[in-house]
Amino acid sequence: MFRTSSNRRPAGTVHSQPSGQRRRIGVVAAGLGAALTCAALTVVNPAPAAASWPGGNVGITGHGFGHGRGMGQYGAFGYATLYGWTYSQILSHYYGGTTLATRSLGTLSVDLTAFDGVNQVVVTSGSPFTAGGVAIPAGGAALLRYVSTNSYQLATSPGCGKPWSAVKPVTSGAISSTVPASSLSAMLTICSGGGTRTYRGSLSLTYGGGATRLVNLVAMDDYLRGVVPRESPASWGDASGGKGMAALQSQAVAARSYAAAQNRYSWAKTCDTQNCQVYGGAGLNGVLTEDSRTNTAVTSTAGKVLTNSSGSIVSAEFSSSTGGWTAGGAFPAVQDLGDVASPNHNWNTSIPASTIGNAFGVGTLQAISTTRNGLGADGGRVLTATIKGSTRTVTVTGNDFRSTFGLMSDWFVVAKPLTTPTIFVTNSLSAPSTALARAFGIKGDQPFACDFNGDGTDTAGVYRASIATFYYRDSFAADAPLHAVKLGAPGDRPVCGDWDGNGTDTVGVYRGSNSMFYLLNTNNRVASSPLTQVLLGGAGAVPVAGDWNGDKAATPGVYDPKTATFYLVNALAPGSPRLRYQFGLAGNVPVAGDWDGNGSDTYGVYQGTRFAVVNTLGGPVVSYTSYGLAGDRPLAGDWNHDGKDTVGVGRDY
Repeated sequence: MFRTSSNRRPAGTVHSQPSGQRRRIGVVAAGLGAALTCAALTVVNPAPAAASWPGGNVGITGHGFGHGRGMGQYGAFGYATLYGWTYSQILSHYYGGTTLATRSLGTLSVDLTAFDGVNQVVVTSGSPFTAGGVAIPAGGAALLRYVSTNSYQLATSPGCGKPWSAVKPVTSGAISSTVPASSLSAMLTICSGGGTRTYRGSLSLTYGGGATRLVNLVAMDDYLRGVVPRESPASWGDASGGKGMAALQSQAVAARSYAAAQNRYSWAKTCDTQNCQVYGGAGLNGVLTEDSRTNTAVTSTAGKVLTNSSGSIVSAEFSSSTGGWTAGGAFPAVQDLGDVASPNHNWNTSIPASTIGNAFGVGTLQAISTTRNGLGADGGRVLTATIKGSTRTVTVTGNDFRSTFGLMSDWFVVAKPLTTPTIFVTNSLSAPSTALARAFGIKGDQPFACDFNGDGTDTAGVYRASIATFYYRDSFAADAPLHAVKLGAPGDRPVCGDWDGNGTDTVGVYRGSNSMFYLLNTNNRVASSPLTQVLLGGAGAVPVAGDWNGDKAATPGVYDPKTATFYLVNALAPGSPRLRYQFGLAGNVPVAGDWDGNGSDTYGVYQGTRFAVVNTLGGPVVSYTSYGLAGDRPLAGDWNHDGKDTVGVGRDY
């Protein structure tokens, strides 16, 4: 890390512009892995291993939320905001074999399930309407009761909760507004003891499937106004400078296609719950529940549906979070890199072993084994789970196991330790104690740390080499936005530093196969972003980076763990002299930082559970700091904005 003394500011001081104090480094040991999530940054304590069976708890880890078929809603949001995809790209990815087409769609019939089996309804409106063929004035109310086929009873009143007129027979269960619904007050509002619910279109009290039903007849896009904000947060439309609108547009097209393909009942095409897709009408208790952002998503995709090879509209299923791979089924299973945006990309829970044994009647639980679909982390989704007990063995589907215990998805692993990849940091080299513990990423990620926004404080990120993508946050706050930068190739290692001396750290990779650094001067990667290339190192070299000469610009270096030797350069130009320093022991892992706050970086090594650092290049050890556990990944950074770098570790990566 580096900074100049003239630019150093006291801890806690807030500046609106970067101060110019910046740095470098991301040192990472080897390790590739499964699909990535950037979990919410919450304080984590080491999780205990699941207790042995019989007795105790069974630890369960998993991925995703929902059935995983078709589009993942959080994945669509991730592809929109992190990758900049359009809604057509998102839909093409999730719904393979379909075509985006335009169709003219008429009225949709929706069963309002709260009224299933209820033989009457009370309706009012701020504009004139009819009930059972009888005209009701604006502000009036109608009570319509089903008696038998083509036989109803109607009572009227000046408004909901006011005295009713005498009941008279009518022959229709239809309730319709007589003026265009230009505002919430002009629509039909259902009055009940729990409040009011307002709907566009018309209503029909009918009988079907052995019970009375209340059906909303509504134009398709008016229906979608009441669906999209309940299936995807309208606030997504504002994310990443409006890029999140593509996720809402994807939701609108998927929901339109799904609704158009339904034929659920003889009395209605679809329903209003998650068994179909969630629909809440236009208003609740006199307040509009539609949103301008989701309305825009609907209107900007008007008539757009997904069709198959025969031209039929497909039932475009979707769920909250795929966990990193869709489940397949009607549409081909695909990897879902966008699901990194999901808070349920990874999850964990535990269930008493006795509960599992009792649920399946196997006596004392002894073992659980699974078969899987082979797609994604941990072998993918569970196809079958075999529960062995003291009295018998039972095999169920993965979805049955999930449903029995209310798990988020059928992509789960049982009887595994509940470990979570976690960053631990200390603010002192002389008296180390954990100042912060934050969960970030999953096993197989490569943790690193830098100051990505130039505010004088380092934060953590992870690099997943198999998809050549950096993920980081600008702070350790739980709600800090997640950023993604694609760079590199499978097998690369991450570095970061202020390569151009502008006060902000940017990313780079080191490719061991050709001993080459590839460095970016921006974290907003576009195709035209120039790459600086530096040849340095050899087989087995581990990258480091730092401001070795105090000129405010970071340059790379490598550490040869076989000979315990650092090779550093002070400039990015070809042919720059190599500085050579032998330090540490064979097998050590390098770090770099400004340990004394003098404005230039020096190196150090991590020796299993101990850091050894120097304050001058080629100088003696000035600090031995014991921190971490065997197998941890070393990190360095200025975590508390005091002008000096200290150390940290990444655990369970």
